Amino acid sequence: MGSLRRSVLTFLVTVVPLVAAADEPGLTLVDHGVPEELTAGMVVRVPLVLRNDGPEAWTAARGYAVSYHWLGPTGEPVEWDGRRSPLPEQVDGGATISMEAVVAVPAVPGAYRLQWDVVQEQVRWLSDIDASPPPQIPVLVRAGHAMSVVTGGTPRWLAPDERLPVSITVRNDGSSTWRSDGSFAVSYHWLDRGGGIVMWDGVRSPVPSLVLPGEEVMVEARVQAPTRAGLYRLQWDLVEEGVTWLSERDPSPEPGRLVVVADPPIVTPAMLTLMTVGVVMVIWLARRRRPEPAMGVVCAGDLVWLAGVLFVTQRVVLAEAGTRLTADGRLLTVAGVAAVLLALLVVPRRVRPWASWVVGLLAVLLLFTDLLYQRFYGDILSAAVVQAGRQVATVRESVWSLALSHDLWLWAQLGSGLLLVLLLSRCRGRVDPAFRIAVVVVLLGALLVGLVSALRLTRSESGVLQQVFRSITLAREVGVLNFHAIDVGRRVVGRAVRKPLAEEEFEEIVGWFRDRGPRREGRGEWFGTARGYDLLMIQVESLQAFVIGFEINGQQVTPSLNRWVEGAVTFANVTDQTAQGRSSDSELATQVSLLPPPVGTAAFLYPNNQYTGIAEILAEHGYRTLSAVPFDGGFWNRRLTHHSFGYQDSLFRADFGPGEKIGWGLNDRGFLSQMVPRLGGLERPYCAWLLTLSLHHPFTGFPDHHKVLDLAEWEGTPFGNFLHTMSFFDRAFEEMVAGMEAAGLADRTVVVLWGDHDAGLEWNPEFANTLGHRPDAAGWYLSQRVPLMIRVPEVPALVGERNIAAGHQDVAPTLLALLGIDPAPYPFVGRNLLGDPGDVPVVGEYQCWRDNLRLYLSGGPTLTDGECYELTTMEEVDTSVCAGGFVEARRQVEVSLAVLEHDLQQRIHDRLVGFEDDALQ
Repeated sequence: MGSLRRSVLTFLVTVVPLVAAADEPGLTLVDHGVPEELTAGMVVRVPLVLRNDGPEAWTAARGYAVSYHWLGPTGEPVEWDGRRSPLPEQVDGGATISMEAVVAVPAVPGAYRLQWDVVQEQVRWLSDIDASPPPQIPVLVRAGHAMSVVTGGTPRWLAPDERLPVSITVRNDGSSTWRSDGSFAVSYHWLDRGGGIVMWDGVRSPVPSLVLPGEEVMVEARVQAPTRAGLYRLQWDLVEEGVTWLSERDPSPEPGRLVVVADPPIVTPAMLTLMTVGVVMVIWLARRRRPEPAMGVVCAGDLVWLAGVLFVTQRVVLAEAGTRLTADGRLLTVAGVAAVLLALLVVPRRVRPWASWVVGLLAVLLLFTDLLYQRFYGDILSAAVVQAGRQVATVRESVWSLALSHDLWLWAQLGSGLLLVLLLSRCRGRVDPAFRIAVVVVLLGALLVGLVSALRLTRSESGVLQQVFRSITLAREVGVLNFHAIDVGRRVVGRAVRKPLAEEEFEEIVGWFRDRGPRREGRGEWFGTARGYDLLMIQVESLQAFVIGFEINGQQVTPSLNRWVEGAVTFANVTDQTAQGRSSDSELATQVSLLPPPVGTAAFLYPNNQYTGIAEILAEHGYRTLSAVPFDGGFWNRRLTHHSFGYQDSLFRADFGPGEKIGWGLNDRGFLSQMVPRLGGLERPYCAWLLTLSLHHPFTGFPDHHKVLDLAEWEGTPFGNFLHTMSFFDRAFEEMVAGMEAAGLADRTVVVLWGDHDAGLEWNPEFANTLGHRPDAAGWYLSQRVPLMIRVPEVPALVGERNIAAGHQDVAPTLLALLGIDPAPYPFVGRNLLGDPGDVPVVGEYQCWRDNLRLYLSGGPTLTDGECYELTTMEEVDTSVCAGGFVEARRQVEVSLAVLEHDLQQRIHDRLVGFEDDALQ
């Protein structure tokens, strides 16, 4: 009996607990795909394999779901209730399930542990009763949203409720990419001195381009001051619309900077005129007493008057443009005036008042011309404009219509100044040496402060002295008169200091173009196919290649283009070749077949070059040439560059009738429909180049009443809004084609479409998967392709897709060859894609390149800094495989830059024509 009792007891102690344990629920984490690092605040999907170790089946009907816990570094709970992921199917006891689970990453960066779990709602967490719960997985949560101000952005003084343009450079310190689709914007908060919130939602200024982690971007922002005077703190921030302010997730947000908000003492030209007259009267009445020390001070009145004229008149010009000087601009303006006054101090005293008046006369004359030009063209004069001459003449013919009655006060300043000069020219007061020294010291101090500000601007990475959209943008940073001095100085010094191109270097460049002649030569079955046809080119804002034929939820995004392209030849691998100039770079590459400069924009650096572009060449062959963009002609300096490209006429915003504005200008439907009768009125054959606007950022501003697609989960996202705008262009283009057919313009018109640059959509695994690309840098680069489609009526054989590697640079030579003009004698970097183009590297963004076989992603100045891929397999290979293409790609960039810097296109063309003549002889 004792033995039996011991056996029973052993059974009760060992076996029964095991059986009981087998009846308890439990789970095992078999496998998972949790990354070692995640981005704060994101929601990600993670693959999981779980096993049900309990007897009870997991079913949704009984409340089972997969979830998780976020724990601290030592296992303490941080966020216990994770998001639920429904079970895709029933999981019986002992069975495993593979699924994707949703994880919401903590908003605060740091080291965490992620523990998977299964919850039975309103009952229990399985880990609470599981003797061996799933392990805790270490995860580093990095800041996805973080930024810092690199340069600029802090005005020291503002008037109440004033809106001030501010150039600010910010750096992406997070792990998320900032998109240029309007969803990411620089903004700010106004705080009181103690840090309390005065006004949270500042004016939004969208980032102008895609900003990858670690990169910097300059933003032309606008700040609006509080309505009440006081001392405030301005805190810069960046907002992802509908998601978060970066300061809410940034472990070290930008500090607030003190700003004084107060009403400024404003002196107008009228006030300065009346004040000067008053001073003249006082001096006239007091001159009989002749107190020597006082008269010595009075004799410097001409300098005070001149300083007032220079300050006040510059302010009038900037006010006309709706802007004012920045903080650095004020200091530099003071320094510029100080430099003028110091120079006048060395002029003999008896003639100095007259010298001061003449300087004032010249300054008013120049600034008044700026004022008129601003009213007509929306910008101020530049040396490039004066050199062009054509636009200045247009303003001269319209002076009386541009001048306003209150402009008389600008000239009245000179009248009152003349009275002062007549009085002071006889001034005999003795100047106290101490007073004279004090004046010189003050002026030298102002000049020194200005020089420090200038040095800071030149060394900043904001690019404000290199890349601007308008001349007025730079003028408010340095002062209007200083802008003119810098502008003229750049042109004079640039010509004097620039190393002249040696004859042997020029011959090497000519030889390079001559050797590439067969690549662009008019040959093959399609040469001259469209001889004598009209040419219509449409550059579509942000259109990417993937859009054509793209479907979402069973709907075609561009059904009209899909049908139209069936009768066209399309190029499937066209590289976006833009750089800092974005749309203007596309214009340069397509129109004159040169690569844009790596730094700065050709539109401002070389606007008056003697280009040999497609428009100029066609004009020489009897074509009427016209460009049209329904926006300000000063933007990207288009009023000059389009003329330099060879366009005889250009239409800008003022040339179009009223219509709905989308984005920056007239919507695509209104623009294209208004162009149909314009084209019909042109002398034929014509070459017309149209640039659309509606698709630029912010895509979020696209009107709801134009949305016709059902985008489901993409609705409201930047990608979804982008698709809506593409659909809108598709309908606008269809209406234009119908209008041309009805007007009899379609039967002999070659129609060409291309995208100017990528849309700047965020590159992430989900988006990459949607487009069918890899989520890495190689996939991103290949996804940036833009479409190039050419339709020649009554030539049904010229259709289908061509897979040759191409770029914007190939547009001009290909179209000229189609129209029967041999591109070989022209210095084009591009090739005739319908001739014998061969296989050469096509240079894209960041000087990366691809050819028909390989892709090279540049990582620095040397070959080994980058990555080389075989395109057929997308496998990375040794960079030596890309060595030949690397050398050729760099040579393309060097040659293009040399042609731009030394204005060589016409000169090279003359030499190439000479070679042809010699060959014929």
